[in-house]
Amino acid sequence: MFRYNTRKLFLCMVFVLLVFILANHRSDHSKEKPIDKTWHINIDPVTRITFNITEQTKKVVAKNVLDKFFVLSPKCKMPRVNSFVKGFPELRPLRFKSCTDEPSLVSVIYDREKKHYMLHLNMDVSLNHFADFSDFGCTYIEVVPGASDVFAYVKSPEYFHQDWIVPSHFLGVIVECHEMRNKSRVLQRDAFSFVHHLKNRNEENDLKRGAKYPSVFLFGIDSMSRMNFRRSMPLTSAFVSQNGWFEMEGYNKVGDNTLPNLMAILTGRTPRQWRPQCDVRVSGCLDSLVFLWNHFHSAGYLTAYAEDLSSISTFNYLKMGFKHPPVDFYLRPFLMVIEQVLKTVEYFGFKYCVGRRHSFSYVFDFAKQLIERFVFEQPKPLFGLFWTSSFTHDDFRGGANLDGLFARYMEQFKRYGLFERSIVILLSDHGSRYGPLAEHYTGFLEERQPMLHVYLPSWYRRRYPSVERALILNKNRLSSNYDLHLGIRQIIEQIRPRIDFMKSVKCDYCRSILKVLPSNRSCSDAGIPDHWCTCKPFVTVRITLPIRRLTKLTVNRMNRYLKMLNVDGDCHRIKLNKVLKADRQLYFDGHGNEVQSPNNVETYRILFTTKTNNAKFRSIVYSNADNDVVTIEMDMISRLNSYHNDSYCVEDALAKKFCLCYKDQFLKLGERAASKERKVKYKFHENEDDYYDEAKYKTHYF
Repeated sequence: MFRYNTRKLFLCMVFVLLVFILANHRSDHSKEKPIDKTWHINIDPVTRITFNITEQTKKVVAKNVLDKFFVLSPKCKMPRVNSFVKGFPELRPLRFKSCTDEPSLVSVIYDREKKHYMLHLNMDVSLNHFADFSDFGCTYIEVVPGASDVFAYVKSPEYFHQDWIVPSHFLGVIVECHEMRNKSRVLQRDAFSFVHHLKNRNEENDLKRGAKYPSVFLFGIDSMSRMNFRRSMPLTSAFVSQNGWFEMEGYNKVGDNTLPNLMAILTGRTPRQWRPQCDVRVSGCLDSLVFLWNHFHSAGYLTAYAEDLSSISTFNYLKMGFKHPPVDFYLRPFLMVIEQVLKTVEYFGFKYCVGRRHSFSYVFDFAKQLIERFVFEQPKPLFGLFWTSSFTHDDFRGGANLDGLFARYMEQFKRYGLFERSIVILLSDHGSRYGPLAEHYTGFLEERQPMLHVYLPSWYRRRYPSVERALILNKNRLSSNYDLHLGIRQIIEQIRPRIDFMKSVKCDYCRSILKVLPSNRSCSDAGIPDHWCTCKPFVTVRITLPIRRLTKLTVNRMNRYLKMLNVDGDCHRIKLNKVLKADRQLYFDGHGNEVQSPNNVETYRILFTTKTNNAKFRSIVYSNADNDVVTIEMDMISRLNSYHNDSYCVEDALAKKFCLCYKDQFLKLGERAASKERKVKYKFHENEDDYYDEAKYKTHYF
């Protein structure tokens, strides 16, 4: 009897193995088929196997699952996008441009013993490259921060001599060397920032903290999805694949653009929590909020923040910024001045070169000085955020040009000992929000899945083995910006367990990313709004009359939003052009079986264009089965192609997505006059683009 049962069990196992091999064989052949440009996700019900499976088989099955999903649990099925399959927009890098081919006539030297900087004239450079110039002299202009975040200025130029000592209060200088007989004949202009030792610090306490406290460095690349990071930045990707680095493949953004995503990391708050307290258009409002750098400062850390492209920086684009410097070392006033004084070159849509350097280099040279001063030479605990947008904000190909420079800085930081004493986080805010990648059929996922890599030094891993274990387990579990915030806060709690934290996020299910996250977690559990959630598979549906009706309701709501802001007279009226694609969300039970939508409410994701500028949008719309109760949330309408040249006449961030400003005043007056003659209500029919009787539908707006 025993042999008989054993034989049956053996035959069952052979049968399952054959089915598995056949399935993989078909899957391999399917890769050779042309790419389907609709994003279908088929989730098969979970098959229950009652007999034991070998560990090797489990590993093969797990790998097969992770080839299709970043996260797979009953509450979250986050599809994996293969970064290297055919069908993506061509990644051929644009030509790399250097900002100068001249060696530096003036350089900065730091005296470690006396702890001061000097401006040094490289006389051999003047002899070899500027021999046709007569006697020359060099001046410096001090960069001075203004009374608030929107103002900085320069003092009058002063001549300096060889190895001139830079005063310890200087944030930065602009230098110019010119002929003495003809001052308009300039040899070279350049700019330098300085990281000085702060006065009135307790050096003995700093030495103790530097030996025990890990520094924390955040390096951010704007608009970089984890998939595009692998495609466009292979050198940097290889660097963060070394021992000690942990990638979070289940990381999902929580907001549209940079501000809400960085605010979630830096404050732990949702926009609905911080906006009532802080109107970013009012000076001083940001100073009233508590950021991570405030917590680190209270724990005895030095703090730093630098971001290139001062005109569109996170806290200053259409905002008033900080009234007082938010950190100990703040680069913004220096960047504001040099972007106005030095010659700039635009590339990738923004100021690519500022003077003789890439704009991004000023930020990372600043980080390098901080690492040299306070990690390599005289250890002090430091928290720093260093952000770059200049290569990647407007062009998905920019990462390919940034890659070599970025990897070179990482190697320099490694030589200075950054990775021996510091926790380092490489992250992004979101993926491409418009352009070829956003319009690609995987664009919904590209936009919502930013990259996140966390590095732990070896001594930290030995002291806190539970943190390393958590990051390994969390790799393919759903995580969000709020989890990252709590994880960074946990670093302070480990060294200062009695430090008082204000409760910064009302999210019962948000967890520290440095602790084991729940394996079965939904987007709402992680504080991720539905519109930005990539856990919920969709299936493409036919574009029917009800779908067109839902789209027209969305367009009508966009017009009403502009009218509510009283800018409808400055913007063309939005008209539906074409519904391009419609997807319906799928729902599953805890075993992976498809079920009906909860509360009989369907969720649609609609892709459409509008007249007259062929603007492209993606919107999430909720509707009951009869389409007579519709919910449209304004924050759930995404613009997929560039709009910054269209919406110059409005300042509201959401209105900028919708508005096409009038370029001709007469056209504006003519259309406004014509609009008065239109009827208020029209009967709905299929070919109508402008109006319909909205009173027939119960519509909720947020």
